[in-house]
Amino acid sequence: MAPAIKYCIFDVIGTIFPWKESFRFISLLEGLGLKSELPESELRKLFSAEIEAIFSSQEGFQDFIVKAYGMERRETTDLIDRFDELLLSQAEVHPRAEATLRELSEGRCLLVCSDTTGSTKIMLERAGLRAYFQWEYYSNEMHMTKTGGLFNAILDSHPSARPEEFVSIGDSARTDIAIPKGIGMKTIWIRNEALGTCQVEPDVIVEDLGEVSRAVRTL
Repeated sequence: MAPAIKYCIFDVIGTIFPWKESFRFISLLEGLGLKSELPESELRKLFSAEIEAIFSSQEGFQDFIVKAYGMERRETTDLIDRFDELLLSQAEVHPRAEATLRELSEGRCLLVCSDTTGSTKIMLERAGLRAYFQWEYYSNEMHMTKTGGLFNAILDSHPSARPEEFVSIGDSARTDIAIPKGIGMKTIWIRNEALGTCQVEPDVIVEDLGEVSRAVRTL
């Protein structure tokens, strides 16, 4: 009997690479020695307002750095390279990641859907996990984010599939749960209240990636 769920959509940072922190990108920029003249609350507000542009293209990320930290635009390219290397150096893959992906790939199609400046594809490659994914949707390559249409793009890429045959798996209540749930997909929330609590009910709540295989079987 074919599984009810045919497509598993995975977030990367916070899911395959656990990282329970709010405004993690700002912390990384601070780790590179950047200081903003904006109060922290204003800096976070600016990041939230610019998030679509930041993850849609490198130019959008550069614009944010210029606005938030007063850098010259010509200096931002090198900074972004250093940012990516810092992110990659801090990324630790979940110990059950490969076993989970291997198990779920039996009879199902695995997809990755990531709001990213470009690092997450390299993270998966370095961890030896990228080969498990048959489809990849990266915001910086698609020039749209999860809130800007990535999940709709997934459905458009699979016109013969029904939304309820997909499950979105991730730690962001807003981008990994509310948005796909709104277009009819199933959802598994890897609880991360640092990124906010769910305003819509996930189909399943788990504590980390190690519980996801069991959770998918219940859908």
